[in-house]
Amino acid sequence: MFSAKDERLGRQARRLRLNTLIGLRWLAVAGQTTAIVLGAFGFGLRFPILACCGLVAASATLNCALRWRFALSKQLSERAAAALLSYDTLQLAGLLFLTGGVANPFAILFLAPVTIAATSLSFRRAAGLLALALACATALARWSLPLPWLGGEYLALPPIYVLGLWSALVVSATFVALYAYRVAAEARQTASALTAAELVLARAHHLSQLDGLAAAAAHELGTPLATVALVVREMAAQPSPNEDFSDDLRLLEQSVERCRSILGKLAAPAELSVRQMDISSPVELAEIDAASHRLAVSAFR
Repeated sequence: MFSAKDERLGRQARRLRLNTLIGLRWLAVAGQTTAIVLGAFGFGLRFPILACCGLVAASATLNCALRWRFALSKQLSERAAAALLSYDTLQLAGLLFLTGGVANPFAILFLAPVTIAATSLSFRRAAGLLALALACATALARWSLPLPWLGGEYLALPPIYVLGLWSALVVSATFVALYAYRVAAEARQTASALTAAELVLARAHHLSQLDGLAAAAAHELGTPLATVALVVREMAAQPSPNEDFSDDLRLLEQSVERCRSILGKLAAPAELSVRQMDISSPVELAEIDAASHRLAVSAFR
């Protein structure tokens, strides 16, 4: 199970980078500028060009200020990311207000900030941005300047058609937001599960290495421990007038037996790992194999 700290780290890892939003806004600035220039000078459409250019310039100025003030690699908090996406929504609503409202084909661009919020922000923030986009679309369906048309005229659409455009925009924004949020949530769950599996495998590998090291240590210590046990038994077999000396030898013999028991427990579960030991010579291999037999012989002396 994941702890609260792991969940916080997961949310931090999914934060939007400032450079991402700045790059997307520059793309929007380029597209809006192109649309204004082509509409005004290519098709001769009549709309408030200076006001539209002012809104585009505001986005460019914001980008320059953010680039100068913060590092491009900065990860935005959810509040900051929601604020920037809200500005993009309001800026687009301002442009649409000046150029026909929801009757403008570019009203579909409301889906862009909504989709970004649904894939990168929490449900509460994404729902708030969706509500803002729908509120702007509703206001534009009721209040906006006329849609400019060819020949300097304005295109007046039937109210029922405008209502249909508004309904399509609302349904599309809601569906895309919910679908994108669901897909992103499943992707995050899959990534979290994969990370957890990798951690479990890493821990199992680490324990396997420790198992091998324990077995290697048990076999390496077998030879000197057998020698100590042999020397202790030979010293105990010698007559000694000092009773304290005999007690010390007996205590030392018990300690050796305890060490043999501990080494046996270390080596028992790692029999397969022992084969991975680096044996430098046949003499060393024979010495390791003979260590356990020495302990068994010395125990029965």
